[in-house]
Amino acid sequence: MKIRPLQKKDIKICSEIVGKNYNNKYQRLSALELRDMFGTSQFKPLYYVAEEKGKILGFAGVMQSPMDYSVWHIFWVNVLPTEQKKGIGKKLVSKVIEVVKKKKDAHLILLTALIPEYYKQHFSFKTIDKIDDSYDLMSLAIK
Repeated sequence: MKIRPLQKKDIKICSEIVGKNYNNKYQRLSALELRDMFGTSQFKPLYYVAEEKGKILGFAGVMQSPMDYSVWHIFWVNVLPTEQKKGIGKKLVSKVIEVVKKKKDAHLILLTALIPEYYKQHFSFKTIDKIDDSYDLMSLAIK
């Protein structure tokens, strides 16, 4: 399996993965967000896909904060339902961390509703706040 940057031709497949994990509404919204990587904004998201034998199995995004350049936000960590629990999400998050590590004194944040313990155990993220008892806002300092 290789982890590589998202290409424009991958947008449809990646948004379909979101649709399988959530619903059609989020599928449409994610397609718009994925297109932002190729836009003209100063703060474009970066997306990475996990691909094996030409098939995209999952993807993850990261974006620098326009308010504090040392803060990066991880989002849309999505893996095909049939491919979950195989370490693909872990490889995607590891790639994002590797990219952000190249920045000086960076901080990663993420918001998760499903698996805060996973991010704590595998990457040493810490919960910094809980939102509506549904979400954990998590942070990881990278030195």
